Amino acid sequence: MDATFAKKNRLPDFSGILGVPGVAELAIGWSDGGLAVWCKASGLDASRWCHPAKPEDSDGLHLWLATRPTGDSHRAGRFCRRLAILPTGGGKRADEPVAVAGTIPRASEQPPPLPADAIRVTAGLRRDGWELAAGISSAALPGWDPAEQPVLGFFAAIVDRRMGKIPLFAPPEYPWESDPTTWSFLKLAE
Repeated sequence: MDATFAKKNRLPDFSGILGVPGVAELAIGWSDGGLAVWCKASGLDASRWCHPAKPEDSDGLHLWLATRPTGDSHRAGRFCRRLAILPTGGGKRADEPVAVAGTIPRASEQPPPLPADAIRVTAGLRRDGWELAAGISSAALPGWDPAEQPVLGFFAAIVDRRMGKIPLFAPPEYPWESDPTTWSFLKLAE
């Protein structure tokens, strides 16, 4: 993904309002085939703790997505998915970017397993952070149908072992890890 994509699809930065460090730039685009995500994280530690077997605690970009948001259920269901997009931790030497599904606490129903190769990730590491791009195919998004449901439930956070969990769209004290009513909405506009 290039600079034009990032500029055209950048989401607002609410860090000043939320009282959290402004460590991330985030852009999202969509097509019938799924989502494209770009994120640049700065001001983080050079060491990274990325373990695909422990996605909830791994450093990287974490996304919560609801392809059929109801807006009134405090528990995630089968159309909700948590993704950990990690700048390292994949491959034989654990030095390649990887995306894995995480669990959403208190979910009333789990989504189907994440299909292999449903998410493509590229990443670049920097001394004070990382930059990554991910293509999330519709196979990774249970219930994905932009024509029928053009609004997604959406939340994002940066996880860093040194700084902790940094939410991008709600105050840190909200139960955003488990409660879809605290997530934002994305309108899939053309």
